[in-house]
Amino acid sequence: MKIAYFGYNAFSSCLDIFEHHSHELAFIFTGESSPHTDQIIAFAERNSCELSFGKPSQTHMEALVRDGVECFFAAEYPWRIPIPISLPFAINVHPTMLPHGKGPTPLPSLILKESEYSGVTLHKMTSKFDDGDILLQEPIALGANESFDSLSSTLAIKAPELLNKLLSDLHGYYQNSTLQSGGSHWPKLSREDQTVHWNASTATISRQLRAFGSLGVYSEIDDQTCLITAAEWELHSHSLHPGTILSADTIALVIASSDGFIRIPRKNLFSVTP
Repeated sequence: MKIAYFGYNAFSSCLDIFEHHSHELAFIFTGESSPHTDQIIAFAERNSCELSFGKPSQTHMEALVRDGVECFFAAEYPWRIPIPISLPFAINVHPTMLPHGKGPTPLPSLILKESEYSGVTLHKMTSKFDDGDILLQEPIALGANESFDSLSSTLAIKAPELLNKLLSDLHGYYQNSTLQSGGSHWPKLSREDQTVHWNASTATISRQLRAFGSLGVYSEIDDQTCLITAAEWELHSHSLHPGTILSADTIALVIASSDGFIRIPRKNLFSVTP
């Protein structure tokens, strides 16, 4: 079966599963070359697979089907994919237990909401995001200190396992899919959701740091807008004004929160344009 794959690095571990089942990756859609797409691009180059960095168009999708593509598979792909009527299979990976947690930024939302569970759902793609029939799903318990990056690593292991199961009887799971009903939709998180205010509690700041992980959180440090991609924190009673810089050297910056300290390694601190 010929496959058209839509995605970035997050679930690139699924590519090997298609090969294991002797399916052909005929076309890959991803973003421009970056640390978020390098694994996908490298796979395409190793396997002489055609690549596209543009948004999928109806005309192109129909051409792929005419060329023999039988399955579209999307994994953390941000653009809407037109689904030709004649396409036999269209599958999406979503990192929650649908129908709960629909939306474009579920991983940070799971941690900000202090959810007990994430999950992997394989479902049919439709013209509406995250809304097609459920094919297979599996819950994933979240640890007390779960972060965007630790959860992403777990999902990168679980998604291909579930895909392997799906491909063992694709027609059967497709015919016996479960209609979604009810559930919840989480809106896209805003810049404010991703912004740390030093007068907040250490618990609030640490939750934001964990929720966005290597994506980074924004903050104002010494009148400069910065992006923080990793930090450590500690509760400590003090009388300092939140945002006070306790120490700054070539290795790290230590800043006071309302009830503790945040230590930011220099390698994880970047100046950005407001």
